[in-house]
Amino acid sequence: MKYLTKLSGRYIYLHCLMIISAILLSVVIILQSMQIGKIIDSVLLKHHINFEFVIVTVLLILIARSVLQTLLKTFGVTLSGKIKSLLRKTLINSKKSTAESLNLATEGIEGIDSFYGDYLPQVYRSTFIPLAIMIFLMFFHRNAAYIMLITAPFIPIFYIIIGINTSKKATEQMTALNQFSAYFLDAIRGIVTIKLFNYESNVKQAIHNKSQAFKEKTLIILRTAFLSTLMLEFISMLSIGIIALEIGLGLIVFHTISFYTAVVTLMLAPEFYNSLKDLGMAFHTGKQSEGYAELLNYEKPETIIRTAEQRTTIAGNFKVDYKHFAMSVDEEFELKEMVIFGPSGAGKSTFAKVIAGVIEEGHGYINLPEDCVNNIAYMAQQPFVMSESIINNITMFNEHSFDEIVAAAKSVNMHDRIMAFTEGYETKIGAGGEQLSGGETHRLMLMRILLNPAKVIIFDEPTAMLDHETEQLIKKAIEQLKKTSTIWTIAHQRETIKNAPYLLLINDGMLVKGTHETMQVQPFYKAVLA
Repeated sequence: MKYLTKLSGRYIYLHCLMIISAILLSVVIILQSMQIGKIIDSVLLKHHINFEFVIVTVLLILIARSVLQTLLKTFGVTLSGKIKSLLRKTLINSKKSTAESLNLATEGIEGIDSFYGDYLPQVYRSTFIPLAIMIFLMFFHRNAAYIMLITAPFIPIFYIIIGINTSKKATEQMTALNQFSAYFLDAIRGIVTIKLFNYESNVKQAIHNKSQAFKEKTLIILRTAFLSTLMLEFISMLSIGIIALEIGLGLIVFHTISFYTAVVTLMLAPEFYNSLKDLGMAFHTGKQSEGYAELLNYEKPETIIRTAEQRTTIAGNFKVDYKHFAMSVDEEFELKEMVIFGPSGAGKSTFAKVIAGVIEEGHGYINLPEDCVNNIAYMAQQPFVMSESIINNITMFNEHSFDEIVAAAKSVNMHDRIMAFTEGYETKIGAGGEQLSGGETHRLMLMRILLNPAKVIIFDEPTAMLDHETEQLIKKAIEQLKKTSTIWTIAHQRETIKNAPYLLLINDGMLVKGTHETMQVQPFYKAVLA
């Protein structure tokens, strides 16, 4: 719960208000027990009572208790609202998938509500109420205080053991939900392709399996909650029974306490154990919130950190474990033209995506030159097309004059093709719009890069499976971009690799840097050139 507690640290005033409310509430509870004890003692033993005074005092005490409990809850809910607002702003700027962002914005962020709204106020209640009762009984009836001191630790110890398991299960539950949602969203987006290849039954079975996995993990959490509640009730009942037995022996057998003392002590015992029991129940929900928080923690040390420095190289010391792929990197890469090559599945694209910040599935750090931070472009093998107008797909909503856009389109021979559409540059493409061929999509991506040239541009097999015209246009554009940007190219073609001024071989999760001459000792390099 360190991350959630750390987030709330910026709202110290709300913590102070909750502490004051909890202290006042503990005093009111003791006064309530004393007043009820006096009433019972007066009615049963003295047979005399002032009804007006009793009604007024009891009513005032009950009102004060209700107001303080409401205030404590209100302060917790207010804190929760502020933290959730902060997390939503952070989520907007994070690089999460659509499905994961949707889940985190609803299930994840709402899931931490119980930590601030229930658990945190209960922590203050369960800290000050038992402490106040213990101090009071040390002077009022010491034997009961000793019994409470011995039996009380069993409740939090038991719930810490249960809570640790609950936190892990909650994380697994949220992960299962993210996986299910992401797969379901991908299935909806690709429903045309799924039907085209008659793959409906496989997708239905996969969706069913993922939903069942989520259901099972949810039931495990509920089962843990019911079990822990049963054990907590048993411990509380047993402890109160021991105190009642001690009071009964002292009152009837040994005559060491008065009837008034016995009544007040019996009234305070349930208050003492109920506050601890409520903490135990709140601790369960708090640990569940912690499980959600682990997925919301955008400051986790596992995420690759980029630091801006005055450098002329990109330095990396990190490990990547992404989609059953592992890579270990501890290298410096000079900011000069480079061709990345290696066997299929060796991790070339993954390496490029990590450097470009497209994925952050790693452990370690990457040091970038100051002018490279957020200034690395990555052109994928299958460029992303938004369900938007052509002009928005080109500019990515950045400000550019129409003349600049037309010039970029003409440079890749796309202007006439775009103007062939009825609405020209305002034509909607992507899902629900006009469809572009693979070559046209690559040209569109090239226009984005030409309009927004980055310091470093990584091309992932830019000419693979393209028509001759598009291939030549991309090669021409790359030569043009070399004047202003550092170009890294992932390639398989022998001529491209052989003519590269600088090479990076990725094979078996390892990286080897060099030139055409120094690479001669590498068996894979020889096989490529054979």
